[in-house]
Amino acid sequence: MSKISLLDCTLRDGGYINNWEFGTETISETKRLLEEAGVDILELGFLRNEPYQNGRTVFNSVDQVKALIGNKRPGMQYAVMAEVANPFPLEMLEPADDQGPDIIRVIVWKTKRNSRGIEVDALQEGFLYCKGIVEKGYRLCVQPARVDQYSEEEFVAMVERFAELDPMAVYVVDSWGTQNPEDLLRYMRLADRHMPAHISLGYHGHNNMMQAMSTAQVMMKENFRRDLILDASVYGIGRGAGNLNLELIGKYMDEQLGTDYDIDPMLEIYERYVKDIYDMEPWGYSIPFLLTAKYNCNPNYARYLGNRLHLDADRICFVLKSLPVECRTIYSKEAADRCLASYHAEERK
Repeated sequence: MSKISLLDCTLRDGGYINNWEFGTETISETKRLLEEAGVDILELGFLRNEPYQNGRTVFNSVDQVKALIGNKRPGMQYAVMAEVANPFPLEMLEPADDQGPDIIRVIVWKTKRNSRGIEVDALQEGFLYCKGIVEKGYRLCVQPARVDQYSEEEFVAMVERFAELDPMAVYVVDSWGTQNPEDLLRYMRLADRHMPAHISLGYHGHNNMMQAMSTAQVMMKENFRRDLILDASVYGIGRGAGNLNLELIGKYMDEQLGTDYDIDPMLEIYERYVKDIYDMEPWGYSIPFLLTAKYNCNPNYARYLGNRLHLDADRICFVLKSLPVECRTIYSKEAADRCLASYHAEERK
């Protein structure tokens, strides 16, 4: 393994907690402090075709991203994320230049439901969208959501297909924190064997089973024949139970690998900004998040059933097991309420 890099996704994945409404000071100061911390890649937010609001890290033009970047820190790369499921139109995407984001990370899904509710292949659509990103001159990171949905053969075919685009990296993404380190390492090894060596491997995990840190440590010890990128965020702020903690993995890499990440600016971000967000809408391991991982359900159910309704584990299990298959991936409050009503009906019998 040639190099291990840290990508900070605080301003992007953290937005699932507060609807990306960080505020202008928090955004600019978080960016500045992450630059001081020396992270290798700084992800600034989402690129989406929706009205832009000052103080949110959802952008609808590259010019808005450029304004936030300002003068780039030497040696650091800047990224934004796009989604095939909610695509930013390629015709609106300006060609890459030295002042804008260096990298566009693209979430691709294995399948989607068509207008008749039938599950169909979505990877070809994702491939064509990623191809358009590359043709605009951006470095591409392919983020296949929920690798647990792929058989080994399907995963290899997907990796080989996207490798044709010569991306900067292909990721293993544990979207809902359902996978053990051994499972994720199996996917990483498959990707390592089936891509040209100059394409990096990435890992993006969630902490539903408190395994993001241990998984990252396992991957760092593996003798991959390529560079590795680890996604992390300050205090783990992110969707569901949160992400790999930036301050923890940064400290570990400094001690074990001799890197030179500065932990103090990361802690300053926590004290000045992230702590207040956590106090209003906490994330991190909890029984509801464990149960959504166990039943392969969207982690938003944990927030609704556990954090909002304060249901016990028995009731949460009943709801999650009762959800229609099509509602497990796409969160539906209505579906959860119907299942909970069935539980109450059974209780009254």
